[in-house]
Amino acid sequence: MKRRIFIQQIGSLVVLAACGKGTDTVDEILEKPVKLRFTVASDWHYGEPETDYEGHFRNFRDGYKAFNDKNPSDFFVMNGDIIHNSPSFLNPAAELLKTVHPKLYVTQGNHDRVTEEVWKSTWGMPFDHDFVVKDQVILLGGTSNIIGAELCPNVAWFEEKLDQYKSAKNIFIFLHIHPYERIGCSDFLELLAKYPNVRAVFNGHDHNDESVKTIGGIPFMFDGRIGGSWGTFDRQFRVIELKEDNSLVTYLMTPWQKKKQVSL
Repeated sequence: MKRRIFIQQIGSLVVLAACGKGTDTVDEILEKPVKLRFTVASDWHYGEPETDYEGHFRNFRDGYKAFNDKNPSDFFVMNGDIIHNSPSFLNPAAELLKTVHPKLYVTQGNHDRVTEEVWKSTWGMPFDHDFVVKDQVILLGGTSNIIGAELCPNVAWFEEKLDQYKSAKNIFIFLHIHPYERIGCSDFLELLAKYPNVRAVFNGHDHNDESVKTIGGIPFMFDGRIGGSWGTFDRQFRVIELKEDNSLVTYLMTPWQKKKQVSL
């Protein structure tokens, strides 16, 4: 069975049809009830010199709150580079970030240069973490270390978790650094190919990329950024809606308006 029937961009939306559900129109998919809605952002870079990192956060938080009040998300992920290098930035950044959503999850990026012990004491979760919400599996993996190296995900940990959840309907994976374009993690990509229930992978790090790229039948969705000193695209967050029929809809918020997605 094919992993997807189609991946279609339509205006500000990208629609990913469920396996075996290829007869519905895009409008019909959009109108279907939402089973799970979640949101993801990345690359705040709290503490980066000569940037308005607190102002960027306020704009994001205000836009996100306005969106979430009308379209409640089941959880929110900040997908790495929360701070900019210095461990001294972690506590003030965490204090602010924890006001965004009561169910907050985080991944470690290459600028989050703290030990796993400090990370766990701050966020209550290790670099590699899993949870289940509404029968959907979420895997979050670290892709760096205390000196900021760009690393592949922990293949052994992911293999254990993918096998543990091999009967789950969907698995969603969050990694700050893209495992293909940035560092060529062939072992990890070969592992993902063995599990057809891997539904999507979310990446940050590339401030110049807000696309959805299909690799080995899996959509890799880039988050854009909410801060930082560089990047060609708007500061934004991504919304993902899993419909009752298992189709997916995703779009970007800038953060006040839906933004047209770049071509697949």
